[in-house]
Amino acid sequence: MSATFVLTIGYLQTYKKKAGIGTLVSFTLPAAMAMMVVWTALFALWYALGLPLGPGAPIG
Repeated sequence: MSATFVLTIGYLQTYKKKAGIGTLVSFTLPAAMAMMVVWTALFALWYALGLPLGPGAPIG
C-alpha cells in the first residue's frame, strides 16, 4: 500500500468523519474507470493508424 493512501484517508476524514477505505474507493473509482476508457480508446486509435509502439517496435 502506498504511504499516500493513509494520508489521503486522513485528509478525507477532516471533511467526512466516518470516511474509510470504501469511501475513498467510491470517490476515486469513477475517475479511474473514465481514465481506463480514454486510454483504451487512445491505444485503439494509435493501433488503427498503424503507428509504431516504440523505437524499432513495429505493429505485427
